Amino acid sequence: MFRNSALLFLLFIFSALPASAQVNDNFSDGDFTVGQVWTGNDTDFTVNASKQLQLNSSGQDTSYLITPNTSSMNNCEWKFWIRLNFSPSASNNAKVYLVSNVPDLNQALNGYYLQFGEALANDQVELFRQTGTASTSVCRGTTLIASAFTIGVRVTRDNAGLWKLFIDPNGGSNYALEASGTDNTYTSTNYFGVKCYYTTINSTKFYFDDFYVNVDNTPPAIDSINVIDQNRIAVFFNEPVDTTTAQVLANYSANNGLGTPDSAKHSSSNSTQVNLHFANVLQDGIINTLTVTNVQDLSGNAIVSAQGTFFYYIIKNYDVLINEMMVDESPAVSLPSYEYVELYNTTNLPLKLGGWKIQVGSNTKVIPSVTIQPDSFVVLTSTTGAPNFTGIPVVGVTSFPALTNTGNTVTLKTPQDQVISSVSYTDQWYQDPLKMDGGWSLEQVDPSNPCAGMDNWRASVNPLGGTPGRRNSVLASNADNSGPGVLRVSVIAPYDTVQVFFTEPIDSTTMMNPATYTIDNSVGNPIAVDPVGNDFMSVKLTLAAPLSTGIIYTINVANQIKDCAGNIIGTNNTAKFAIPQPCLPNDIVINEILTDPNAGGVDFVEVYNRSSKVIDLKTLNLCTQDTVTGILSSVDNISTDGYLIFPGDYLVLTANSTTVKSQYYTSNPNGFIDMPSIPSMNISDGVVVIADMGNTIIDKLIYNVSWQFPLLNSSKGVSLERIDYDRPTQDASNWHSAAQNVNATPGYKNSQYSTGDNGTDVIVTPEVFSPDNDGYNDVVNVSYGFDTPGFVANCTIFDSKGRLTRTLVRNELLGTSGAFSWDGITDTREKAAIGIYVIYFEVFDTKGTVKKYKRTCVLAGKL
Repeated sequence: MFRNSALLFLLFIFSALPASAQVNDNFSDGDFTVGQVWTGNDTDFTVNASKQLQLNSSGQDTSYLITPNTSSMNNCEWKFWIRLNFSPSASNNAKVYLVSNVPDLNQALNGYYLQFGEALANDQVELFRQTGTASTSVCRGTTLIASAFTIGVRVTRDNAGLWKLFIDPNGGSNYALEASGTDNTYTSTNYFGVKCYYTTINSTKFYFDDFYVNVDNTPPAIDSINVIDQNRIAVFFNEPVDTTTAQVLANYSANNGLGTPDSAKHSSSNSTQVNLHFANVLQDGIINTLTVTNVQDLSGNAIVSAQGTFFYYIIKNYDVLINEMMVDESPAVSLPSYEYVELYNTTNLPLKLGGWKIQVGSNTKVIPSVTIQPDSFVVLTSTTGAPNFTGIPVVGVTSFPALTNTGNTVTLKTPQDQVISSVSYTDQWYQDPLKMDGGWSLEQVDPSNPCAGMDNWRASVNPLGGTPGRRNSVLASNADNSGPGVLRVSVIAPYDTVQVFFTEPIDSTTMMNPATYTIDNSVGNPIAVDPVGNDFMSVKLTLAAPLSTGIIYTINVANQIKDCAGNIIGTNNTAKFAIPQPCLPNDIVINEILTDPNAGGVDFVEVYNRSSKVIDLKTLNLCTQDTVTGILSSVDNISTDGYLIFPGDYLVLTANSTTVKSQYYTSNPNGFIDMPSIPSMNISDGVVVIADMGNTIIDKLIYNVSWQFPLLNSSKGVSLERIDYDRPTQDASNWHSAAQNVNATPGYKNSQYSTGDNGTDVIVTPEVFSPDNDGYNDVVNVSYGFDTPGFVANCTIFDSKGRLTRTLVRNELLGTSGAFSWDGITDTREKAAIGIYVIYFEVFDTKGTVKKYKRTCVLAGKL
């Protein structure tokens, strides 16, 4: 259904934790006198609101703090953060003692320290050895710290006495090697500490944090492997690794025919990352194993053998499904009262969804980092709601988009906006009126049939109201074994583009070939194809030249087209279309209405094209009218994306065609338009109007419930049908209740349809009628035809004994031809008795011409 694009996933491999550090303090407890205990000039320091160790003294002085550290100096590592909020000088600088044999840093001592600040303008971090009171430089960095600075510092010493100085000039932990030197004078330590030299103005401007001292005897481990593309991966270690050993090709090997990489580059921006390139491509969906040997950390510890797995994967349609939705959370049954959307991973691979998007209508939000395991679920909800769902995978989405109770479209997209799953629901999908009021989730029945719409969704039957993070309570087999079909074609001005609509969502990868579509009358194949998302139920085709007026075209769609279940298009693969013509009054007429639907049902209006034109319904509105002011209201466009109605076509306008088709038979299931809304129709009486965009009325019906057949036990669920679409809309005798065996005929010829034969003078048909509402000869038609206009008519019906039964027409101006219908009901609204009746039809004009006709008919019935 949806267009594919490459999306690569990570597989994280976690290593063992390193050994405990000898010094490890980030001052998060707000105190430096407990836990990791610091002593010295302790009244001169504080832990500030940012949880940093800060000098808090006054005047000009020297202050220090020390903490015990007896770790070995072989393969030792020191890390910390430092900020001096001033330009260092000879009298304003800091020393961090990595090694000291005595606790008083103001006395003579043996050890090593880093100095931050000096008398020169090109200050850099420098490592010194101190013997007594004399200092000797070991190595000097390159980052300038002559003005206020914030940096991250890392120092290592191996068991041969090689010191390395690393700096992150941005104050983070992305350290870069700046200097190294060998000094093996001292090999043991007792204390670690800081020392500040300051004048009054800088007595509070020294900051320290994140002290860490540890002996590193552990080799690096693989932290994660990131697949970059089909030939490249990035290996991340749990600590910085040595560049020389990291770039030895023989230190890496992968299975599945990948072998040794042909390139290994240590990242210059991330010392834990090594980028590998393989000559052979990674196969889609295959899990590979990388083996690493002999790569060393900065302390010289080498990996003996470490392994991590990775895979290259192109995300495909429906790999992750929208599987359950709580769209109306109140009143809650037993679940937390929050809306949610449950996602289901249909693959056998863990998929990382960070950066994906959840879209409801036009509101799109980004999903935070989360991995959804194979054949498993994750629940998306608001950040407020997430803590209330316990024991299941759940992630809070900032400003989680609201799920409309009555219906909307929910779409899951990749960061590249590839649509993976899309569901356009309505509240009819509950298929249980008792659960539509809230607290029950909508659950998918069969995940292998994700495009079936309402047929594959139900209200949850779990007593809690839903099954977030677990198998759906309605889970069952509901396979899609039928192929899609072409529903219709619309044309788009300037008529060089057509839009083909299908009966169900299509796999968009099968829609892309222009050769799939062939149009007759020398049009041929389109020159461009554009599938329409998010549901991919249509495709726009750009033609080489505009269509011609007055020609009816036919498109043929080849069997390359498949639905999302893989079924190919069947024989229903053609549709006709043409450039539409303007709609004039009475070209389109109202042919049937349902104003009092059954329980769970919806209203509908059926229209009929009685003209010889192809008309585009996007130019028409369905509305109602104030009969006093004449103002149109509740104006709803019939079809915003275009809908061609051909001569002789019936079309049903409703808010939910699925419901109408579930309650009534139709021989034309494609003859329906689902409008977002239709004007509310009163049961007793009302006005239905078809109007164009300029508010010109095309057809109008002012109906009344008294038009229903009076002998019905109930007119609920029974439509009013037009007897003859060529007779006037407002002729009450031209409307009748639908036959009882159908109750409505949406999308096809009315059960009460009858033309009457408009011949010379007056004709009565049929001669025998039976007004039992069975859909067969329920009315008798009195048809007339005159050579000249201007006659006024009276039509009266008498029984065989000459008694008045029904006054059908009184002083009505006639056209040259037409008809009236009698439904067998008397003037007292009772059913006339079985027998012979005389129809007395009298016409006259202003010239004094009078014509009188007597015709007979038989009212029959079942004995």
